[in-house]
Order: sequence, then structure tokens, then C-alpha cells
Amino acid sequence: SDVCSSDLIRRDLRGWVPTLVDAEGGWRPTYFELSFGLGLDAAHDPRSRREPVTLDGRFTLRGAVDLVEARAHDGALRITDHKTGRNRHKTQIRIDGGRTLQPVIYALVVEQIAGAPVVESRLSFCTAGGGYAVVPADLGAEGRRSGIEALEIVDRAVEQGQLMAAPASGACAWCDFRAVCGPNVEARVARKMDDRLRDLHELRSRP
Repeated sequence: SDVCSSDLIRRDLRGWVPTLVDAEGGWRPTYFELSFGLGLDAAHDPRSRREPVTLDGRFTLRGAVDLVEARAHDGALRITDHKTGRNRHKTQIRIDGGRTLQPVIYALVVEQIAGAPVVESRLSFCTAGGGYAVVPADLGAEGRRSGIEALEIVDRAVEQGQLMAAPASGACAWCDFRAVCGPNVEARVARKMDDRLRDLHELRSRP
């Protein structure tokens, strides 16, 4: 199995590396594994922030951004979040129904840390299984507001104790946490009162 895994990694690298060449040019890698609120160690960029970042004066966040690049002519930033799974996204997203918050939320966080505007944020699939796809996020006013609204919905669910398992239709087929939720989750959720899931349904309606 080790040989097989090594072969797969080599195959993915051979396919992925050519996609790293920016056809338009002008982007310079600036931060690698830029973390916030995770402490400082050799695994993260030395310019990482020890303290967490607070968005909108309310939401305290911790995490790490895979790659931040700066544009040569104006210093604007681009964020890349690398993915190794399959690409199940559309050609452009905001928060993808709450399933993919990193591009928008990371953009807001990095602007605070770096003090420069983030003009691009994207998912980059670095394996053959993901098709080496690049999926950009909408960083316009609506996209940014969608990120904050998603945090509001999650915060409200925590406050009200409404964090029950409620998978979208068919999501259990490829979820890594089936053992945590147990069997027949979708059937159990169908018996819950709709008003308990109103916020979740609203979140999932967002692009």
C-alpha cells in the first residue's frame, strides 16, 4: 500500500506542478501556512499571529491559510486554499451553502493581519481526483456579507443549542464522520421540527 500511495502522490505532483505557473504573472508567494490564534511554531509562517483574529467585533477565529500571494504592481493579495478531495463545487462560489467558508472568511482575516486588500480568494485542487481545478470565490460586497451572515447563523445555533446532525440530502455517502453521527441520520432529521432547522435551511440556500 505504501508503494501505491507513493505512486499516487508522484502522479498528482506531476499533474499539479504545471498548474502552479501563473499564465498572467505578477503574483509573488508571500506567506505560507499563515496562522492566527494557533501559537507560533516551525510548521507555520514566522509572521503568523499568535492571537486569534476577531471579525466584525464579534467572532473570534483561529486557523491557518495555506498560501497568500502579493501582486507585484500594487501589493494586493490573493489567497489559495489547497484541497485534496474531489471538486464538488460550481465555477464560482461565495460560501456554497455554508459548506465552504474558508475563501471568504480567510480573505477578511488576512486583510486584518496583512493590512492589504485581498482581491482574489480561491480553492485549488491539487490532485487528479479533484481535476486540478481552481474555484474562485466572490469577494464583492455580497460575498463578504455572506461570510459574516454564516458566522451569525453558526453563533446563533451554538447559543440556542441547535447543533444537531442535519446532513443535506445524499451528503452522508461521502462524509468522513458517519461513525460519529450513527446510522440513518437523514431519516432521523426528517422527523425533526422544521423551525429548529430554519436557519440551517436558509444558510444552505446561499450560493
